[in-house]
Amino acid sequence: MSDSVAAGHANPRLVSVFSNVGHTCTHMFTILYATAVLHLPGEFGLPFGEMLGLASFGMVLYGVCALPAGWFADRWSQVGMMVLFFIGIGAGSIVTGLGESKSDLFWGLTLIGAFAAIYHPVGIAWLVAVARRQGMTLGINGVFGSLGSALAPLFVGLMIDYVTWRAAFIVPGIMAVAFGVALAVCWKRGVLSDARSDRAPQSGAPDSAAMRKVFAILTLTMCASGFVYSGLITTMPKLFETGLGQDLAMSYTEIGAYVGAVIGFASLSSILGGWLADRYAARNIYMVFWLLTVPPVFAMTSSTGAILLVVALLAMFFNTTFAAAENLLVARYTPFKWRSLAYGAKFVLALGVGGLTVKLAGDVFDRTGDFDGLYVAFCIAGIAAALAAWLLPKAPQTGRADATQPEAAE
Repeated sequence: MSDSVAAGHANPRLVSVFSNVGHTCTHMFTILYATAVLHLPGEFGLPFGEMLGLASFGMVLYGVCALPAGWFADRWSQVGMMVLFFIGIGAGSIVTGLGESKSDLFWGLTLIGAFAAIYHPVGIAWLVAVARRQGMTLGINGVFGSLGSALAPLFVGLMIDYVTWRAAFIVPGIMAVAFGVALAVCWKRGVLSDARSDRAPQSGAPDSAAMRKVFAILTLTMCASGFVYSGLITTMPKLFETGLGQDLAMSYTEIGAYVGAVIGFASLSSILGGWLADRYAARNIYMVFWLLTVPPVFAMTSSTGAILLVVALLAMFFNTTFAAAENLLVARYTPFKWRSLAYGAKFVLALGVGGLTVKLAGDVFDRTGDFDGLYVAFCIAGIAAALAAWLLPKAPQTGRADATQPEAAE
């Protein structure tokens, strides 16, 4: 038996496959509705804002349920929770696609949010434990998450224009259930197991004072992250529908393609962020990229046509660059036995606030007909996060010592 298997790191490459696919799924499934809702008011006879609001409770659960998900993973099984994630999120998507009423959509979207909450505290903690170069591994994992966000609007647009909006939820739902069954089989046969320790060498137990300081600061920065990122993802399809004009976007497929392209190209920043996280202090990464995020976000609501595409791409690129550093901080300043719970607490803040943002965005649009005031609030949140980042430790532990080792988890 290999050392990695003996240490509880059975088949690191397979762990990477299921974790990265899971990241794609959680980001894809939670924003399928953001594009579908452009079409659904005509199907259900309800205003856009009210239809968008049907997803808000599920998005809140996407954050709130992360904490119990992390707790169960630490005390029961990481692999078992990931099986529940795939099967549950797939079932919720199928329920949504089969929905015949507003109530049906609400319950389907609520199930998606509740089961999507499992991924971040469990899948990321599982992946970090089997990785040698944790920063780069998190960066690559971030690309897979952004891939889900990029695929969703294009896929939904294609389904609406050429098949049916229901297929946009039913088809990926069936695929997710299939992945869950495959993971359960691997688990039962012993091909995959829970991680029982970190594969990458650590320099010692986290300092309790530093840990408290880091998490206090992350409380503010993660709220800002959830507010801004969820807000951008949720409102971008509508912003493109109104801002690109007939010359650039004449169908749901074209709108979805533009949103997907922006998110997809921006996902490359995750690789840059992972590289930076292995080499530089999270404090500096935070400050620089939060401050870079603010100008293009401010310009988005006043831009049209190709200029809108450019500033949207810049906003998303800068806003996703620091994600690897953020997740690495949690890993470095948390004892292993509390790792999933710590990620759960972190994502309660980010995703819970993001869920409230969905409801806020719908209300703002129905009341004012635009998102101008909301985007000003995004800018204020970004500046506050950059100021908070100044208080982060200047020289946290880094993974540079083992950066030259081969990475089996990639």
